[in-house]
Amino acid sequence: MTNFRTLTDTSLPLGPLKVLVGPNAAGKSNVLKAFEFLSNIARQGIGPTLETYDGYPEVAHRGGRRTKSELSIGLEGVWTEHATDTHRDTYSLTLLERRVRGVSDDQLVLSRRERFVQHLGPAEASTIELRRDEILVDSSLREEVPTGPTYVRDRHVSGLQESVGLPAAGPSFDAIRTIGRHISSVRTFDADVRKARKPSPIGFTGRKLANDARNIADFLLELKKDTDAWESLLEDIQYVVRDIEDIEIVPTPGTADRVTVMLKERGLRGRTQLADASFGTVRLLCLLALFHDPHPPILTCIEEIDHGLHPHALSLLCDRLREASERSQFLVISHSPVFADYLEPEELVICERDETGASRIPAVSTEQIQARVEASEGLPLGKLWFSGTLGGDL
Repeated sequence: MTNFRTLTDTSLPLGPLKVLVGPNAAGKSNVLKAFEFLSNIARQGIGPTLETYDGYPEVAHRGGRRTKSELSIGLEGVWTEHATDTHRDTYSLTLLERRVRGVSDDQLVLSRRERFVQHLGPAEASTIELRRDEILVDSSLREEVPTGPTYVRDRHVSGLQESVGLPAAGPSFDAIRTIGRHISSVRTFDADVRKARKPSPIGFTGRKLANDARNIADFLLELKKDTDAWESLLEDIQYVVRDIEDIEIVPTPGTADRVTVMLKERGLRGRTQLADASFGTVRLLCLLALFHDPHPPILTCIEEIDHGLHPHALSLLCDRLREASERSQFLVISHSPVFADYLEPEELVICERDETGASRIPAVSTEQIQARVEASEGLPLGKLWFSGTLGGDL
């Protein structure tokens, strides 16, 4: 990533689980925002996405005297059959905003360039580029190469969008559509406890937990169909909140199309509405429900995973997160040394920010973290980070 907010030159290798730690304003949330930005572009296009962020100047790096005219976000991975760790498929998006001298007022013009590289065979790669309104294809498959210039109607559409109208069928274009669907499904999860406490409408939305958990009741109603997942969820809740005996999803009084979460608590008559449960209980329920999602997206980002939770709950949370990362990649932010204690060196990402306003992510390599753990004779990562040994401290 180049010049996206504070991420002026950031390259972050992803694995099953990465946890970002560091001081406030180090740029941790901007990493998650970059994936959210791409996901929005894949769903609705470049122009509408920039509007939701209040324009290009709000997403470009603001260090120095002027807004950076160019920003880039790229991904590498294995999403075609013949790609490998040494020959990866790639996607990159570059946005360029330049000032054009007019008769009276200067006008800013935004351009985009996208580049896809897919591997069609053991030694074959195809490249597809979108420049302004033109599509350029370089493929070993003759049927994928247009016979003449090919254009898209709007220079602000993205090749990630299924509606872009790519001109041909074939492995390269199928791969682009696949990665577009994956990126559009990226989840940035930040449970809004106030919204989660409210009744949920019943419908198709229950099949996926909303990014702010506003539909937690409907999602739990759907999840309850999976007996194993439900029993595991209930067991986890009871491990942390020992007074909860059961969780029920019941029709909301006075409505026919909404459901409410009710808690059966030891020693209390009747049931407790989720609206009356503690902040930590609601947030824990939302997180555990997320980890038990039977249909997770390719990547899930989580803000402040430890926020509002008792330290004794963090061991269980880390275990469930690691189990969930076998089915979906996770990128998580934490400020808890206790949570970091349960991590492995390859899962921890130290974040810092330099005097120019640019983020350094990762500020310390995995090899350096491992060396400092060994030098400390095996102290947990959280203690080393909190003491300043790993960097990323105040």
